[in-house]
Amino acid sequence: MGARLKIERNLQNMKQWSKSIYARTIFILTVVLVVAGILIANLFDLQVVKYDYYLGKVLDNLIQENVIKAERGAIYDRNMQALAMNITTYRIFVSPADIKEEDRDTVAKGLSDILQVDYEDIYKKLLKVTRKDETIKKDVDKDTADEVRRFIDKNNFVGQIYLEAGSKRYYPYENSAAQVIGYLGTDGGLFGLELQYNEQLTGTDGKYITARNAKNQSMPSKYDSKIDPKNGYGLVTTLDMNIQAILENYLEQTYKENLAGNNVCGIVMDVETGAIYAMATNWGFDLNSPFTLTDEYADELKFSGLSAGTEEYNELKWSLIYSMWRNKCVSETYEPGSTFKIVTSAIALETGAVTPETRMTCTGGLTVAGTHISCHKKTGHGENSFSYLLQQSCNPAMMQAAALVGKDTFWKYFEEFGYTGKTGIDLPGEASGINHKLSNFNAVELATSSFGQTFKTTPIQQITAVCAVANGGYMVTPHVVESLLDDQGNVVVSYADKTAKRQIISEEVGKELAEILAEGVISGVAKNAYVAGYNVAAKTGTSEKRDEEDKTLRVGSTVAFAPADDPKIAVLIIVDEPGSSVKSGGTVAAPYVAGVVDETLQYLGVGRNYTEEELALRSYDVPDFTSMTLNDARIQIQKAGLKYELIGEGDTIYGQLPAQGSRMQIEGGRIYLYVCPAGEEPAEPIQPSEVTVPYVTGYKVSAALTTLISGGFNVQITGSVNYEAGTGATVISQSIPQGRKVPIGTVIILESRHTDGVEDNN
Repeated sequence: MGARLKIERNLQNMKQWSKSIYARTIFILTVVLVVAGILIANLFDLQVVKYDYYLGKVLDNLIQENVIKAERGAIYDRNMQALAMNITTYRIFVSPADIKEEDRDTVAKGLSDILQVDYEDIYKKLLKVTRKDETIKKDVDKDTADEVRRFIDKNNFVGQIYLEAGSKRYYPYENSAAQVIGYLGTDGGLFGLELQYNEQLTGTDGKYITARNAKNQSMPSKYDSKIDPKNGYGLVTTLDMNIQAILENYLEQTYKENLAGNNVCGIVMDVETGAIYAMATNWGFDLNSPFTLTDEYADELKFSGLSAGTEEYNELKWSLIYSMWRNKCVSETYEPGSTFKIVTSAIALETGAVTPETRMTCTGGLTVAGTHISCHKKTGHGENSFSYLLQQSCNPAMMQAAALVGKDTFWKYFEEFGYTGKTGIDLPGEASGINHKLSNFNAVELATSSFGQTFKTTPIQQITAVCAVANGGYMVTPHVVESLLDDQGNVVVSYADKTAKRQIISEEVGKELAEILAEGVISGVAKNAYVAGYNVAAKTGTSEKRDEEDKTLRVGSTVAFAPADDPKIAVLIIVDEPGSSVKSGGTVAAPYVAGVVDETLQYLGVGRNYTEEELALRSYDVPDFTSMTLNDARIQIQKAGLKYELIGEGDTIYGQLPAQGSRMQIEGGRIYLYVCPAGEEPAEPIQPSEVTVPYVTGYKVSAALTTLISGGFNVQITGSVNYEAGTGATVISQSIPQGRKVPIGTVIILESRHTDGVEDNN
């Protein structure tokens, strides 16, 4: 019985244990199934739902993208001379961790000598022994980099000194056309064409896509690919760097000679198309170092009295840098003064308000609506034709003509000539003119506007308006870029035929006005714009700076187009705040405009058409007579219209004065030939007679010619040399000073300029 109970208890225990095992099994299976379900769900989520997401994560870790930089497009002038280009430069760096202690001095000295970097600075970097990359110098040119390579090879510094190639924007012409071309900064163009066409120049970067393992080793992958960069377009500009050099040369001359207080600027423009051949401000800073102030700006900063490093000092410095970068031709306004009389005259002639022969009277001023407005000639011009009064820059004549036109019609043409908007030139920062409102444009405003005062325009607006007179009455859009080129040099975009033209005056009025202005260069206030052999139409201007505290400040300017009967170019030069005693545009700008017109037309191959009087005054380039027979020399001298004198006896020429290569005036010119018998040596070396140079500066040209020619000198005249007006010009300098003894026949160069009859002050 006891045994049975024991068996029953054991069975009961086994039953309970079985139930427990079963429960545990069920629990475990449940847990396993739940966990498996979760795992399956997660796997489904990973492999199906979020497959793309996690694949992207994996690829992000495995795949590397390396940018292939697009090459920035170059900028060219119209002759395909590079104005902005990319060049290879090098970063020189060292690995201090790999340089032995005993080699540090050699490395520092060698790199210091080659790279012109301070020895101590290099040595300090070499002491950073945990570093693998310490830059010694950036933007190193190829020749210097080659010298570094030779230094590495000679001293077995491979693995210690490195060169890393890179690209740098380079401006071959340095300071020429700087404000127009602009500069490339870290994030793109900062000003000029580099900014205006930044998108077209930049292009689109490409990239390499490769797979790499944890050890940065390349792995075969279907994802490996390459996207080629699309290089930026090249810009072909309308600029001609030969004409640019001509313009900049004359701007520099007028800046120095007339002490311009607020810079000078100039533009040379194709009158038919609006293409800008040259544009400059006299501050020509180096585009390869655009944050370095030019001497003039540096002096302003230096003598400001501010301490370097202070907030005020830095503010002034940046202000000066931005001023240096500013394109005065596009971004600044001025009152055009009497150069605007071209526009007033065009309006008056086009509307029939006046004809060239219309008689007008100038008594020295005119009272308009109770306001007396003076002429620059206080005694008046008297009664004369409209054309004559325009040539003499008479203010009352312009006021009378504008009144006959009427304010509404005048304003309509004022808008048509572009003065109430922008020209649309493809350069950044174009300023708008500052004008009257039509509601306030009354009789006095009409009168003062007629001669270019009480409103402001930009230089580019002014020359564009004048081009409309020169080209038959069409307003054109000034532009600097001609076309865009792809990598292969193919034109992908051409702007040449996309500049809209609209006619605002008739061709007949344009020609009529050109003739009047050309006559004004011969006998009017624009005499100093005269160029022998070229018929130049020009108008000078002098305006007050009425918004300045100093009421004596002036702006002198001259605008011209030539040849007047078939215009090719227009030229404008503005001298802002001349410090010279005479401030009129006829003195501070016209002679330099003449120089630009002369050299530019000659460069463009435009032939001269001399009058008989000009032929008499033309120059002669002296050849080598010693290589000729005496008879041939006589024939050539006489054919040129010169006289000659023989010194010695015989028919072999062994010496001459003036020397070969000299340039002399034909009128009154004389060649001195030293001769000896054929086959014989001259008895003695040439000992020419000497003459003493007189003082002729300040003389009228005609009187100076008489004095010098009678004294045994030859003469070369520069400046205003036309027969009618030139001989009445004044000699402002002579090439050889008074009192010096020189050989007979020596050429003295006289610079002439009209100093009276050229005033146009408003």
